[in-house]
Amino acid sequence: MFGPVHHVGYLALDLEPAIQEFTKTFGLRVVRRFDRPEFSLRGAFLGTEEASQIEVFTFTDGDLLERRLAGSSLLLDHVAFEVDDLDVTARALRHAGVRFSGPDLRDEVQKPIHLGHIRSLWTFPETSCGQSIQILQLTSGEQS
Repeated sequence: MFGPVHHVGYLALDLEPAIQEFTKTFGLRVVRRFDRPEFSLRGAFLGTEEASQIEVFTFTDGDLLERRLAGSSLLLDHVAFEVDDLDVTARALRHAGVRFSGPDLRDEVQKPIHLGHIRSLWTFPETSCGQSIQILQLTSGEQS
């Protein structure tokens, strides 16, 4: 059902120090930064253009950030898997009782979220074995 791991997402209380810690500790570089105000989301992808990456992100909405971190300053938030057909995979997971959201895990969604050349859905942890999983389909212009 799932293809290769696309990235692992870490949620950080303080974004810039977290990015610096990952780059220093693991010798990674910032590949690209992003800002998605519609989801109160800011972050960066670390690694290389060719390999699976680490996403370090934060929420600009303080209440959402506090709720998601639950007292931590940095935590593993999700694992993102590439899929060949997002609609088929989502249908199969829904049949198994999985529910989907956007990256902020606030509201249930029925249709994929388009982020540039990527279509994505995030699972509500309580419906997917206690962990949020992002499933994504790369469209033209984006490579694994």
